[in-house]
Amino acid sequence: MAAATTSETWDAAWTLTMRSHRKRLTDNISDSYPTTDRLKRSGVMEVETGGKEIQEDLMYGLGSSEWFDGYDVLSTNANDGITAAFYQFRYNAVPVVISDTEDDESRKSGSVKLITAKAKQAMTKSFDTINASIHNAQSGKSMIGLQDICAESTGTTLGGISQTSNTWWDNKRGDFTAGTGEMLATYTNFLTKIGDQYTGILAMGQMWNAVSEGNDKPTLLVASHTHYGNYEAVFEGTGHTRFTGAGKAALGVTGDVTFRGAPLIADRDCVTDSMYFLNTKYLKLKVQAGRNFSKTPFQRPSNQLARAAFVVFGGQLVTNNRRRQGLLYDLA
Repeated sequence: MAAATTSETWDAAWTLTMRSHRKRLTDNISDSYPTTDRLKRSGVMEVETGGKEIQEDLMYGLGSSEWFDGYDVLSTNANDGITAAFYQFRYNAVPVVISDTEDDESRKSGSVKLITAKAKQAMTKSFDTINASIHNAQSGKSMIGLQDICAESTGTTLGGISQTSNTWWDNKRGDFTAGTGEMLATYTNFLTKIGDQYTGILAMGQMWNAVSEGNDKPTLLVASHTHYGNYEAVFEGTGHTRFTGAGKAALGVTGDVTFRGAPLIADRDCVTDSMYFLNTKYLKLKVQAGRNFSKTPFQRPSNQLARAAFVVFGGQLVTNNRRRQGLLYDLA
């Protein structure tokens, strides 16, 4: 039987390849993009069906209550304290292009091998783009990132809500070297000691306390490899390191380094001088139904001897509680 070259047959091979290799590709890619992996692991990823905007309802106040007795007149004034943030879906596409010459040259080894290589390349690029966007600030048509949700500066607008006139809609922040924000002092180096305490650990504790309220505490810390290494160095110097044990719930996996019970992970896309204190209870990676790293059928362009398809992602990173997200920055 002659090697098939029709678009329909390429689509069949494309579908077969994606079905059989998607999990393995995803597993391998997750090792390289830990933030995306942990968001998926925590249930932060949610699929939305339709809609131009994403609405996240917010409760920023509890209204009023009053004690009464007998026939006391009670207030019937309406209570404020509920509003909503609105986010736009963002879309990303990675092309998968196979020329007729590649088709001819791949007949001996089989078209599925060529599709497998192209699928791996496209999926890797798609994951790479999303993970990088999570650690960047929104620009142009890109999605919102942690630099937007956990902003270094005040007065930002997110989800259509200005923090300037709504102080409750602001993340916690601390400048390590300037000693501003949630920092209680100025520090010079993560590994410098004040008495028997490392200043990096002191700063982490201050940010932890700032974003915590009762049992509502950070569930994931993300740092660059530089300061992940500094954190490890603190405990290597004392002969003690805190790890997540087998069976630990939430975002941790066996062997994770932890801070106050929350896993601390390193991501190469994280800004070098930053460390995020995230409460994933209030973070969502919204994914448009049918756009979860999905494929499109192969089409033949009118001006090329080739076939083209796309791996498509549609989604947005959103929050419904910025006060529970923190940023420790300008780390040295």
